Amino acid sequence: MTQQNQYFPQSLPHPGDTLAEKLDEMGLSSVEFAMLTGKTETIINAVLNGKRAITPDMAAKFETVTKIPAHFWLNSQLYYDDFMARKNYKRVVKADMHLQPA
Repeated sequence: MTQQNQYFPQSLPHPGDTLAEKLDEMGLSSVEFAMLTGKTETIINAVLNGKRAITPDMAAKFETVTKIPAHFWLNSQLYYDDFMARKNYKRVVKADMHLQPA
């Protein structure tokens, strides 16, 4: 069996960071983007602040406005979620190791 190398980055930005950069590039505020996508400003700001995940519905609407394919937004969210799950798992394992008697 061949061994496959895997790369696990030390950090990975939330897709809201990418969205913020794109909105800046497009000269759109979060309020304008919310209106164009039919989402509330609260939801858009939560995404921009990394407090909310991008859903398939959002990704399709983001594609319409940003012209960045929905699969990009969904994959970015998936990679971020995977990164956070691994990070949290490592934290739990490390904490568990400290609780076990020597």
